[in-house]
Amino acid sequence: MEPQNEYSVFLVDDDKMFLTSLKTSLTRQFGPSLKISEYTTGEECIQNIDTPPDIVILDYYLNDDKDPDTLDGIKVLRKIKSASNDSVVIMLSGEDKLQVAIDSVKNGAYEYIVKSESAFVRIQHTLKNAIENIKSLRENNKYLKLNISFAVIILAIVLIDVIWYYSYHYKF
Repeated sequence: MEPQNEYSVFLVDDDKMFLTSLKTSLTRQFGPSLKISEYTTGEECIQNIDTPPDIVILDYYLNDDKDPDTLDGIKVLRKIKSASNDSVVIMLSGEDKLQVAIDSVKNGAYEYIVKSESAFVRIQHTLKNAIENIKSLRENNKYLKLNISFAVIILAIVLIDVIWYYSYHYKF
């Protein structure tokens, strides 16, 4: 179980220079609270999704010229969401096409960001929002578990009381 203030982040992009720059930017902004893993293919990402990440920053156009069967970003997004619907996926693309954004969001992306001169700032802002949402969900889950524990204790007390009442009043 991860500590409440740590977040696992997968960065998935076939552009190694972009990956390095993004990791550096996020590490500067968020420090050790992010546990970042980098992947240059969707297949690598999917192979490592045994423990689903909190957040995935995923390139829409993942490709490998040597292998035409390489998974693209939408296929990877679908696999991530089927493995863990709770993972927040931020989709990136070098193209500013409305249909790409629509496809991304329809398939479960939290946000769609165009790779432009402001992309890192937008990613940081979106990541802050996603982290706040994850914090809220973790807090809600903590209180839900606490409420369930109290309900079980109360039920046990009621059952013990009922058993005691019937055993005292009705000798078997």
